[in-house]
Amino acid sequence: MRYALFFWAAVPRRTPAWSFTLFLRPCGKAILIQHFDFNPEISTQVKKEAVQRFGELIALDIQRGLKSAGFRHPLVIAPGEQAKGDLLIKGTITRVHGGDMWERKGFEVLGYGATEVRVSGEVIELAATRSAAAFSLVKQSSYTWLGNEAAVRENLREIAQEIAAILIQAK
Repeated sequence: MRYALFFWAAVPRRTPAWSFTLFLRPCGKAILIQHFDFNPEISTQVKKEAVQRFGELIALDIQRGLKSAGFRHPLVIAPGEQAKGDLLIKGTITRVHGGDMWERKGFEVLGYGATEVRVSGEVIELAATRSAAAFSLVKQSSYTWLGNEAAVRENLREIAQEIAAILIQAK
């Protein structure tokens, strides 16, 4: 029992949740990725200027993931830009918490000082104007020696990989 408690505390906690319709066939389609909505003022325990571009950065990370998986020309668009394509990925970053770097360094094995990033959104089929996939992802990194800003940036990259995986698995 002690081992199970130790193992639970040492494993980063994340709760990926996503679903997609059976009709989603992204291969060969023009995929647009909109900058995610994000207000840096909601972030805590991080410098606001370090997270200012998170909405754009997650879109660029998703684009990179799709390109490396063989998707042709996924395009990042700014909010308000005309969406001309087949699929649109859009979302909102709802939480950025930097945790406590000193707690992570001192008690990393116990999971103290965890960072947290929360993102929700959807993949929209533009021709049918319907949601093809929805996602709500949380990434925490409790055992890292990175500073708060670098740790939440790493959380954001990992969430972007999971969002790209939605389309990669539907391929």
